Order: sequence, then C-alpha cells, then structure tokens
Amino acid sequence: MRKRRLGRTGLMVSIVGFGGIPIIARPRAEAVKVVRRGYELGINYFDTARVYGDGEEKIGDALKDVRDDVIIATKTHQRTREEAARTGIRHSLRNLQADRIDLVQLHGIDDEKTLEKAISSDGSLSALKEARSKGVIDFIGITGHNPYVLSNAIKTGEFDTVLVTLNALDRKATENLIPLAKEMDVGVVIMKALGGCGGPLQFPQREARFQGKPELDWPNASEFINWFGSDGIERAKRSLRFVLAQDIDTVIPGLRSVEEVELTVKVAEEFKGLSEEEKRLYRFGELPSEPFCRECGLCSCPEGIRIPTILRWDQYHTFYGINNWTIEQYDKLDVKVRMCTECGECEKKCPYNLPLVRMLKEAETRLASFY
Repeated sequence: MRKRRLGRTGLMVSIVGFGGIPIIARPRAEAVKVVRRGYELGINYFDTARVYGDGEEKIGDALKDVRDDVIIATKTHQRTREEAARTGIRHSLRNLQADRIDLVQLHGIDDEKTLEKAISSDGSLSALKEARSKGVIDFIGITGHNPYVLSNAIKTGEFDTVLVTLNALDRKATENLIPLAKEMDVGVVIMKALGGCGGPLQFPQREARFQGKPELDWPNASEFINWFGSDGIERAKRSLRFVLAQDIDTVIPGLRSVEEVELTVKVAEEFKGLSEEEKRLYRFGELPSEPFCRECGLCSCPEGIRIPTILRWDQYHTFYGINNWTIEQYDKLDVKVRMCTECGECEKKCPYNLPLVRMLKEAETRLASFY
C-alpha cells in the first residue's frame, strides 16, 4: 500500500489506517485476527484510545511481536496534568504492551474552553510533553470535530498531528484547517470518512452504521443514490475515494471484520485519483456558497434556537439537495426560527461576521413545512 508522510513527524503512514472503535464489540481472538489482517495487507497506522473499551488491549495483543513495524496512535480524554500522567499514559502503555507510544492525542477537543484547559500549565498537554521528554511517547496530536477550534490549537505549535472529520457531507476541514496544517507541516488524519454514505453500509456479514447520531446528523441513504449509488458497498468505496483524493495523510475508517479490512485495502491499493466524472458528480473541491456557517459553536441564542444545527440542515438542503430529510428534521424542533427576537447576540459572537439572523430566516423558508 502507498504511504504518505505524516507531517513533521516524518513517519510514513499507509494511506488507509485502522480505526479501532468497532473491534470493541468483537471477541478478543476475532478482534486480534482482524487487526492482524490489516497489518498483513500493509496497514501500518493503527488508531485507538483508552475510552474505546478494550480496544487498546486488543491492538496490543495483535501487534506486540511486530511493534517496531507499525505506528500506534492512542488518545487521552483526561484534561488535567495529574490525570493524564497518573492514569492516562501509564494505562495505555500497559494495555498496548509497549514501553513507548508513537503518537498520543488530546481527545475530543471541540470547544475553546476545553482547549484552554487542556493546554494550560496544569493541563493534560503538559503531561504529554513530559512523557515525550522521557522518551515514553514520540509525538503529540489533537482530535476533534470543530475545525475552528482545531485551527486555533495547531497555531500554538504544540501539536504534530490533527485528527478531524471529513466526508462528502462534512467538508469544513478543507476550507482552513487542512491548508493551515499543511503550511505548518502538521500531519492530517481523517475520521468518519464514510459518514457521507448515508444509512447502513452493507459490508459482508453485517449491517453497520457510521459513528455519530444518525437521527440528528445524517440523512437517509435514499437521497444519496444519485451521488454514491444504491449499493451499500459501492457507497462505502466511493466515500472512501472522495476522502483519499483530499490533501490528507491517512484516513482511519472503523474496521470490524476481515472482509471490511480486505475491502478497504483494495480500495486504497486501486486508488489513483478521482476521475473527472467523479469530481463533477461529487462537486469535489466545492464548499457551500457564502455566507455559510462553519459550526464553530461560539454563537448562542437566548431563545434556545439551535443555530449551527439549523444552518447545517440548510446547507444539506441547498448544497447537497437533501430536501425531504431536512424538512422532516426541522419540523421536529421545539424552538423554531420564527421565535427569534432579532436581538443580534449570535451575530456579536460569530468570528466570521455572518448575518445569522437573515440566514436563519431564509433557512426557515426552505425547511419549514408550514411555508
């Protein structure tokens, strides 16, 4: 399998890595077999976390005799120095059966307050830096779903890698975060690559749903057939190809069976870039027209209007042509846009200076069934 350089770490990582969440649900022997199959087929980047049940232990079992041939990335969800040093790193080393870890990431940094706490003098970052100085870990990364927060994080210069969501429906990372990471030589790892498939992915022997909250975040597969086809496996392949075509280093789909590993590796080995027809069909390289919400989460509404959520649905409606699902979701909200008092508090907090009141009212004309 082809490899790409993981930013300034200098590590050469397989273009497809192993996402370690799904093996939590597999018996130990079966999970070890799945991980080992990934290694046999050329995957050398394995992602896990202490909060992924016994995922670290299963990956540790599978790779203990080939430790120097692979790159293991784990995560700490602790936010303070004491917690990360006392339990986070120590337990991960034990679980992985290792005396060092290639990459440890601050996990789930999705808002400014959490970031500030984690990188403060008594935050978990300081514990990772100390462990790095002792040779216990090699590199430090950060993960999250908010490109605005992650951009601010890597501007500190403290992080060697960034793990972020990117798929056909969620392209926000391509606007500023990924270009900034490339400029700063920060490695880019992608999660939730199959989120744009919509609905169940019909892998052999099972029916799996992507991570997240489908009832809130992702529409039914029926409105994606024009883009990714009606066959579940084909949708998975095309979604993975869409992400591989981006300026990223590796992507870590969650893998749960040998069949899934083999299918994913095959897609990676055969990938030579998107065809012109695929670029046109998937609107590759495009973002919604301005003004559009980046979902940074800094705005708030005294009336309880879910501003980022509504504007995300409006993007789905206008940019992706997902009409039925978005109208259904909007109708379920208890607080509609028509309850807006136009106080302007949201606009004062928006770092992109968006005309949020106008955008919300326009969104309601498209999403509200009573219109």
